[in-house]
Amino acid sequence: MTIDQIINLLNLDLSWEYAAMIQYIQHASLLTGPEYFAIIDEELQHAQDEHEHAVRLTDKIQYLGGFPTVNVQEIKTSLSNVEMLRQDLQAEYDALHRYLQRIEQLEALKLYDVAQVIREIALVEQGHIIDLEKSLGIQKVR
Repeated sequence: MTIDQIINLLNLDLSWEYAAMIQYIQHASLLTGPEYFAIIDEELQHAQDEHEHAVRLTDKIQYLGGFPTVNVQEIKTSLSNVEMLRQDLQAEYDALHRYLQRIEQLEALKLYDVAQVIREIALVEQGHIIDLEKSLGIQKVR
């Protein structure tokens, strides 16, 4: 793995953060029904978190000598409340998977400072997963 490859992968992550931010904002505006009232605020908070992740990623991409992308990945849409939350949850699962890979790749290059930033982002993404699983009634009781 080279620095250029890491920069490309971080730019991919950045493009997914842009998509997540837009998707959360759009879903928050479309969620309806009293049972989703609190979830709307949670979705907007998640959008703010994704914006912060994008800012942190652009900083690290530039630090590594790259040029932060303005590309946006696919944004999932739906008119179904449950489907919107499932789309958001899948995006978070995917993000966490990417970030766990990125941490290993960065540490292999001894870029521990950048790996720590990605670790902090992954922690927030894991919190989003917990929030969305609870909102969808996914229980992990054994």
